[in-house]
Amino acid sequence: MRATYRLPAPSCAEPSSSADRSAFDNPAILWLLVVLGLYTLYPLADFRAVVERLRLPDSDDAMRLVQVRDLLAGQGWFDMVQHRLMPPDGAGMHWSRLVDAPLAGLIGLATPWLGRPLAEGLVVALWPPALFAAYLLIVYRAVRSRFGVRPALLSLFAATQVAGLGTLFAFGRIDHHNVQVLLVLLLGCALADSGRSVRAAVVGGLATAASLAVGLEALPVIVIGGLFVLGDWIVAGRTGLPVFRAFTLTLAGGSLALFLIQTDPALWATTQCDALSPPWLWLAVGSAAVASGATVLAARLGTPLRRAGFAAACGVVVVAVFVSLAPHCLSGPFQGLPAFVRTEWLDRVREMQSARSLLSALPDVALACYGPLLLAGLVAAHAALRGRPEIRRAAALTAAFLLSGFVLAQFQFRSLYMAAAFIPLVAGPVFSHTVTLLRGPAPAWRRIATSSLACLLIAQVWVMLHAPFSGSAPESAAPAPAGPDCGTAQSLAALDMLPSGLILADQDLGPSILLRSHHGVVAAPYHRAITGLIAAVEGLSGDEAALKRALATSGATYLVVCTHSVTSADRAMAPFARRLAEGTATAPWLERLPLAGTPLAAWRVRLAGQGSGA
Repeated sequence: MRATYRLPAPSCAEPSSSADRSAFDNPAILWLLVVLGLYTLYPLADFRAVVERLRLPDSDDAMRLVQVRDLLAGQGWFDMVQHRLMPPDGAGMHWSRLVDAPLAGLIGLATPWLGRPLAEGLVVALWPPALFAAYLLIVYRAVRSRFGVRPALLSLFAATQVAGLGTLFAFGRIDHHNVQVLLVLLLGCALADSGRSVRAAVVGGLATAASLAVGLEALPVIVIGGLFVLGDWIVAGRTGLPVFRAFTLTLAGGSLALFLIQTDPALWATTQCDALSPPWLWLAVGSAAVASGATVLAARLGTPLRRAGFAAACGVVVVAVFVSLAPHCLSGPFQGLPAFVRTEWLDRVREMQSARSLLSALPDVALACYGPLLLAGLVAAHAALRGRPEIRRAAALTAAFLLSGFVLAQFQFRSLYMAAAFIPLVAGPVFSHTVTLLRGPAPAWRRIATSSLACLLIAQVWVMLHAPFSGSAPESAAPAPAGPDCGTAQSLAALDMLPSGLILADQDLGPSILLRSHHGVVAAPYHRAITGLIAAVEGLSGDEAALKRALATSGATYLVVCTHSVTSADRAMAPFARRLAEGTATAPWLERLPLAGTPLAAWRVRLAGQGSGA
């Protein structure tokens, strides 16, 4: 494996004679492989479903489009309240207008020519592939500059085979995670510049600031990048100082500018643990202050030990100020969630689950996600230690991202999203080197080992290896979500015909109801909407008294249940709402409403003191 990154020539035509050439030395074959990989990610049927029926992959995508529609309808730029969620006060959203704006702009530009429905469908369908094209371009340029054309093209193919990565860029996936993946990759490639370019450091700082403004999910990766720049200055001294200074100053300035652009002036002094706000801005400004201090004291910080001591002392001060500003943020963004809401909702969200939970519920998926990530991290670490000198910096940073992501993903699955973005940077050169070994005089054991490694960097191989041991499919510990058919336009059309009202439904169904009807909803799957989450979780998973209490306290006009999620091995212990949908229970204070041809069951609430909604 020592030679994994020792690829000889930066071109497709590595072998010197036609007899030694393989099909993979032909750029046309390589591009065909990339196209086939993209074809598996982007089925035409999915494109038509998004364009014609706005069939979106996830509830977050539905909520994003609701925000975009509200912005186009005249809701203020700084007004981040979803007013149809728990009206009349609504619920604040922690998402960024920086993602809403381009979507709204494109839809607005296309609407006069195509009409609103088609404009929405096309923009929502094409936005994620456009981001993926930008992602692939960054991957291609990064790998080609270090290894050549063939490894770069094979990296593009590898990107189509990374578990979970393609789904972030699927048709209709307008959530912000794909934007963050793109920005994090740009950060990594900028900091990996072996020439310690100030220009690249500025690009990395801007990408980091934009990522923080969009959301804080990538914060662990950003911290790794920042520590890498800091460590490079500690080791290299004056050589690494320009990059350290440029990166931190750009990060601080960019973060502050984007904060002012997207944040209501009335909230400039408000701490938000789940969004860019003063405590997080302080970390960016503090890092810039450390870099400025290092510049002033450069002559006195002449040894790595002194630089390390200076960095440690400054780090203690920066962290202490952060803790004094926002001590509650140390426990994460989900303060205020009652224990039963965490148990019944948050702990069952796939991206919040641990590796152990995922291995228990879906072992093939877990292996496909975690296996290539760990192997790619180990290969990158090996290259950082024993690879060519000109690639060691990039390999070290890539290994840091991959291995830290693997460790963090043991606790939360969503940590895989950002780390997995770096797998193609490793897989492409490994694939290319495997081709070279198979055509050369290398020992058989080395060919087998390298070929096996290359195969194990492909997620689907792990699924196939697990298949003989799978037996019957394991049952997930999480409850069945509101079935996909429940959130479609066809399912919700009958609901939209009812007089306007407030609907108590499963929180995962809430965004689809907001998107496809004129009703308000009690709950949606967002931690800032705690009151609605409590009502939905307590009411829909409890007995008759709990359901009645949730309807009364929320002021709901309608109760809606997705019958696709009505399954229970023990009917006697089933929640009352489920038994209502099954028809095994009734309540005099609920009036069943006919919704023929849909998987939804609906009732009008007839509690004392509540209107009918008519």
